[in-house]
Amino acid sequence: MVKFIVEKHGKQPDWALWLMATFPFDRKVCYPKIERYSMMGIVLDYVESFTYRKRNSIQTLGITHNIHCTEDSIRISTLNDRPVLTIHLVII
Repeated sequence: MVKFIVEKHGKQPDWALWLMATFPFDRKVCYPKIERYSMMGIVLDYVESFTYRKRNSIQTLGITHNIHCTEDSIRISTLNDRPVLTIHLVII
């Protein structure tokens, strides 16, 4: 079984709250281990195409931030490489 864990770093911008509120999977539910790679792919696509509003403009998270992906985590950081959110997929 696998489970999503979202780790917050420092003060959170508004888009981070919106991202966690509209997360495509329930973070409290355990999922089968077989589906973990497809689930990470879905979350990565969701994070890269996530749009948010900032100062009367609509911005895409995949363009305005760096997204580093490994096989079990996705780290979202600013262009200055300051981490904002880390999404882990933990095997239970």
